[in-house]
Amino acid sequence: MKFLIDADCPRSIAGSLKTLGHEVIDIRDTNPRASDQGIYDFIKKNSLILITRDTDFGNILRYPVTTRCGIILLRVYLLSVREIISIIEDLLSRLPKEVLVGSLIIAQKGRYRIRKA
Repeated sequence: MKFLIDADCPRSIAGSLKTLGHEVIDIRDTNPRASDQGIYDFIKKNSLILITRDTDFGNILRYPVTTRCGIILLRVYLLSVREIISIIEDLLSRLPKEVLVGSLIIAQKGRYRIRKA
C-alpha cells in the first residue's frame, strides 16, 4: 500500500511501514508547508492513504474519502511513539487494502471506527 505521513505524526512511522513492505511519503520531505486542502488533493491525485493526527481530516464533508484514497486519523494522546506505531501495525494487520482505501478510519488505542465512502 502507499501512505502519506502528515507533519503532525512521528517520522518513525514511515520506517515501520517501509519495513512492512509499504511505500511511504512524508509530507515534510515533499511539501512541508502544504495546507490541509493541498494534502487532501495530493492523496486523491496519487491514490494514497493519509496517516494524520489532524482532526480537521475527520470532517467528511470537507475531506470526503474516495475510492482512490483513504484517511487514518490517529486519536493518540499521551502515547509513546512505539505505542502509536503498534496501533498502526495492528490496524494494518486486521484491515485489508479494500477497506483502507475509500474509508476514514479513526484509530485509538484498543479500537477503531470505519466510515466508508
